[in-house]
Amino acid sequence: MLAAFGLTELEERVYLELVSGQPGTTAELAGRLDLNPGEVARAVRMLERPGLVHTVDGRAEATSPDLAIDSLVMQRMRELQEARIGLRDWLQRQRAAGPLDQGVHMVVGRAVINRTFDQFLRGAQEEVLGFDRPPYTAEIHENPTELDLLGRGVRFRVVYDRRALERPNASTHIGALVAAGEQARVALDVPGKLAVADRRVALLSFPGRTGTIEPWALVVRGATWVDVLVAFFIEVWERATPLRLSPATDAIDDIDRWGLPSATDRQILSLLMTGLPDKAVASQLGMSLRTVQRRLRQLMDITGSATRMQLGWFVARNDWL
Repeated sequence: MLAAFGLTELEERVYLELVSGQPGTTAELAGRLDLNPGEVARAVRMLERPGLVHTVDGRAEATSPDLAIDSLVMQRMRELQEARIGLRDWLQRQRAAGPLDQGVHMVVGRAVINRTFDQFLRGAQEEVLGFDRPPYTAEIHENPTELDLLGRGVRFRVVYDRRALERPNASTHIGALVAAGEQARVALDVPGKLAVADRRVALLSFPGRTGTIEPWALVVRGATWVDVLVAFFIEVWERATPLRLSPATDAIDDIDRWGLPSATDRQILSLLMTGLPDKAVASQLGMSLRTVQRRLRQLMDITGSATRMQLGWFVARNDWL
């Protein structure tokens, strides 16, 4: 139970005995626990360090658990933070030791790529840039690692290939990430799968060309190569269409002229601006085709747009997306 806080099994037994029982000398505790007195004495000394136990007149007594455990948690957090800082400094020194910190290595196979990608994400501290496009090796699933990093303040900018939005429930999946803080855009034809962490390391993924060839990926390190990939990402990002897929809670039957654009408006227009047909937009949002078309007709009337092209121009001019 207390192993997560760094206590050994013996130390835990001694502490719990003192909490649930009476204070005692080393000999008394050894008798109650049927242990060697020397082992008990060492355990008591170790428990005294974080303040879980204190000894008065040769008798060990447990500190109140609600105070002691909080103190132990804070100590462990400090130790982990110090270890994290030390490891980061060591890694920086190791990188500085290399002439250019260059390196490219290949990983092959779906499981290895997925594991490498997860480790890649978990190493990000500030920002992740990415391209997302078919083909995929699995059905859409939640990405708890990205959600966790977004919650810790790591920025995500992702450009999705338009074909990625044609998958069932794609808007719901991407919308959850956008709601958590991901900045998403859509391009007509994303050139490949790419992820860049903190502008220092990149992962390029490639599908197998035939059913007999495993997918493979390249892990790229070094400023020379990564800077080129970042510049490439920015070029595609600036030309892509913003994607607004936060959950829609507005009623879709009545339109408030002064409340535009609503969340529903943004969802419909954002998907439409990527080039998806009306039927695909309706499917992604769980609406009927007739509802989507009626909504667009109302938006055109309100904005004074005679055509959808004019509506798109109005959307861009008024920064609705």
